[in-house]
Amino acid sequence: MAATLRELKPRTRWVAQPLEAHAEIDSTNLRAEELAARGASDGTAVLAERQTSGRGRLGRSFFSPPGVGIYCSLILRPRCSPERAHEQIFAAAVAVARCASECLGSSESVELKWPNDVLLSGRKTSGINLSVQLDGNSVAAAVLGVGVNVNTAREDFPQELRAIATSLAAELGKPLDRAAFAERLLEELEAQLDTLRAQGFTPILERWREFFRMRGKRVRVASGIGPGGVAGGLGAGAVIAEGSVIGVDSEGALLLQTPTGEIERIVAGDVTVLRGET
Repeated sequence: MAATLRELKPRTRWVAQPLEAHAEIDSTNLRAEELAARGASDGTAVLAERQTSGRGRLGRSFFSPPGVGIYCSLILRPRCSPERAHEQIFAAAVAVARCASECLGSSESVELKWPNDVLLSGRKTSGINLSVQLDGNSVAAAVLGVGVNVNTAREDFPQELRAIATSLAAELGKPLDRAAFAERLLEELEAQLDTLRAQGFTPILERWREFFRMRGKRVRVASGIGPGGVAGGLGAGAVIAEGSVIGVDSEGALLLQTPTGEIERIVAGDVTVLRGET
């Protein structure tokens, strides 16, 4: 097994073939987007031991300390419409959740928060994002960013994250072989993406639902940060909807029952669970 992320040799056919690894980089996403624009092949991966400007979803930063996490961006050429690009996020979430379950020996504490966060005992251990490069009405390339807190100690998280973030090691009570986990994750990513490409979204969504535990919870959905700092014509943080989670439909949209009894379909947004309510 590899000792560091720069020595990984995953048993994959196309994911992380090739793999570009860095001791430090501003953002693996930015580097992957540059490579994608230059024509890098499907499956090219960029990994780093540390990011100085790690990018999370909705324009947020991703805490990326050295030597304890996995910071990976994967170039994909999925040959799909922009409306279906989000399916790659669901496939990646399944891969992370399955690998986390294997490490912990159980899936009981592993949860997927719509649409892209992996939680352990209610705290975030992984975030996933996707940026898309278009060619007319189709996706020319997509960059799938996956960050996983593997061996981060609870006390090493910034104060503002300690109540909401965790790591695999903190949950397990001992450090993991981070490189081995990274290789396993790349292999599982390939397996889920292969399923998506060969069989479509339905089997991926079925696997995703196995870790979905938000049904019945009251949530608030706010607009996120988009181009120019806005999304959908609303300022970031503007409330889109509030209600009880019914589930996720066949296209991956979140379904809410509002206080008036109407069913609201949410395709994008930042979800907050309203604690103490069910």
